[in-house]
Amino acid sequence: MQTCYQLVWLAAERSPDRPAMVDDISDRQFTYAQLIAEVEMVAAGLAERGIGRGTRVATALPPLFDHAVLLLALQRLGAVPALLNFRLTAGDIAALIADGGIEAAVLLPDEDLAAEVSAALADDAMILTMSADRSEGTSFGDCRSDAGALGPLPELAREDPAFVFYTSGTTGLPKGVVLSQRTTEHRILWLSTQAGLPHGSHLRTLGFVPLSHAIGFYGVFLVTLAMNGTYFVQSAFNPVTANEMVEELGITYMFAVPQLYFAIVSAPNYAPEKMRSLQLVLYGGAEIVPPLLQRMDAEWGGVVRHIYGTTETMCSLYNPDPVGRHRRLRPGFYSRTRVIELDGGPDDVVAAGEEGELIVDAGSDTVFSEYLNRPEVTAEKLRDGWYYTGDICLLHDDGDVDLIGRSDDMIRSGGEHIHPSEVEPVLISHAGVTDAAVIGISDAKWGQMVVACVVAGDAGSSADQLDAHLRASGLAGFKRPKAYMFFDALPRNAAGKVLRRDLHGAAEAARDGNSETEFEAI
Repeated sequence: MQTCYQLVWLAAERSPDRPAMVDDISDRQFTYAQLIAEVEMVAAGLAERGIGRGTRVATALPPLFDHAVLLLALQRLGAVPALLNFRLTAGDIAALIADGGIEAAVLLPDEDLAAEVSAALADDAMILTMSADRSEGTSFGDCRSDAGALGPLPELAREDPAFVFYTSGTTGLPKGVVLSQRTTEHRILWLSTQAGLPHGSHLRTLGFVPLSHAIGFYGVFLVTLAMNGTYFVQSAFNPVTANEMVEELGITYMFAVPQLYFAIVSAPNYAPEKMRSLQLVLYGGAEIVPPLLQRMDAEWGGVVRHIYGTTETMCSLYNPDPVGRHRRLRPGFYSRTRVIELDGGPDDVVAAGEEGELIVDAGSDTVFSEYLNRPEVTAEKLRDGWYYTGDICLLHDDGDVDLIGRSDDMIRSGGEHIHPSEVEPVLISHAGVTDAAVIGISDAKWGQMVVACVVAGDAGSSADQLDAHLRASGLAGFKRPKAYMFFDALPRNAAGKVLRRDLHGAAEAARDGNSETEFEAI
């Protein structure tokens, strides 16, 4: 078994002088040998502060250069990083720290956040702060110590916890997902052997997805270093800068949610010729609209691939040729999946042509261990040796599936089931719409009412125009929204997923006359 730290150490053994990481803010860069030396010194400094094997250390940071070093240093000690979304409120971060048995925390410099986190931690717990430009707080240059004082690598078992990642929290407070050392190793094995990444000096990765997201950590950062590539850090996503970096640095690999790619192609300095260096572009985490996929495929040289996974399972399904069938996926290497009847068991497999819930073999080496301090939720989601994803899929004769949507997002109106993914792409295909989400809110007559939450583009759009557009598309009448709300932007988390709970609250408040946002009934 190779731990996260050992994977990078082996890369340094193979190519000590190759550039490993480059920082967009300070222009600092480390070769692999320099990176390992820095990690060892930071690990020694953390060890002097009481961090060691099994210590849970929360981090709430953007994709900073020093954050990457910190995570490797914690792994060198056998500590367990708990990676929190830095965009959460101070109250949410403090609540997750209190709930998770966290013993130390590393945060952005923010007095209110530090105060709330201090109250959530034990009196003797360590809090360090880190800023993007190193102008505030404790930088890890100040945390370094003599690496010679470090002992040997801790002896870790395959099932020992390696990381705690958190779910996106689109329907409530995020849940801590415990990933073992075994799971970490096998997720990197899957990505390095099955996803088609360039190797060595040909792998030049643009890292703008936060490391608190499984895509950002496994799919971008760690796999790049394990394969001797170069990880270019963009500490705050900016589509204009991203376009410049792809062109100037010869970026060959990116992995992100579709919304970030949309921002890149919509930036004022975007031009297809800037993307010529790209050899592989992966997307996942949210549905892509066909026009965006077709544009990326045509202008980026046919290098776009779709990976389906969750924080709990990583890469369960894969589509190497998504254009024209953007929802079609097939089981990936290391994965055993089934599509079963809703509320059914593992043996209640649906027939081809029917919809059901996707479940993943929990014995797979890429599947999580448990939810942190959530035994009831763990028992609900891990049953009979399978992980119940909550995702609805349509099964095909050849074993491929079409990803339809989340069972939690399904709208039940007048006895009919409506998937938002059936309606949203049709809305977005209207020239006057740049973003849209469809939700269901309580309704005395129908049980739930379909509501469209829309971001209008420069061309503009109205509820009546969009309703006419949906009618002309042939969308079934019961699936058409009964009301429209217009927003400047939809609320999204750091992973780019729509925060539907926020939209539910906004829609119900507007319907009841408790909001300035207009609720336009059709």
